[in-house]
Amino acid sequence: MSIENLILAGIVLFLMFILYKTLGNQQKKNSQLPDKLRFFSEKTGQIIEMRLVESNAENETNEKAKDEAFLLSARIAFQQISESFSGGNLSILKENVEPKVYNAFEKEIKSREEKKQQVDFSLICFDSAEIKHKSPERDVITVQFVTEQINVLKNEKGEPIEGDPMTISTVKDLWTFTKKSKNKWLLSAVQSEVVYE
Repeated sequence: MSIENLILAGIVLFLMFILYKTLGNQQKKNSQLPDKLRFFSEKTGQIIEMRLVESNAENETNEKAKDEAFLLSARIAFQQISESFSGGNLSILKENVEPKVYNAFEKEIKSREEKKQQVDFSLICFDSAEIKHKSPERDVITVQFVTEQINVLKNEKGEPIEGDPMTISTVKDLWTFTKKSKNKWLLSAVQSEVVYE
């Protein structure tokens, strides 16, 4: 093959490479969705823009991970607050609940103390813990707990006057937590019901 033919073949290969790169880049551009669409309204003479929102799997995964981490902390808080309430530990309650909830807990604890009553509380297990509501800013989150518990109210002689130490009850609680700072959440509302005994 002559030198002229080699040069010509080199030029052809170079042009083919440039053409391939150009077409490839154009195809990539065409495959990307626009972030908004524009429509012309003949009725009003205005241009209407419609923004497209693409679902982001990574964001959904991060959101799920945040929820799981929060539920783990919420379970710990549930056990700690429940045990503090039944044991009459006002100092721990004051650190973990909002004033209105604290006042209700304090009133109940003092009522028991005046009657010389005590509560035996045992959290057997969590059947479930599920987020039922969260604000857009994630600063107010409501969790539904379904737990197996033993709750017995005893008189000053230690005799059961309410509940049975041999009976496990299934209890459904709806607790709302409110964020007060970066790592500080307080219990702000409580709703509880015994599902069955």
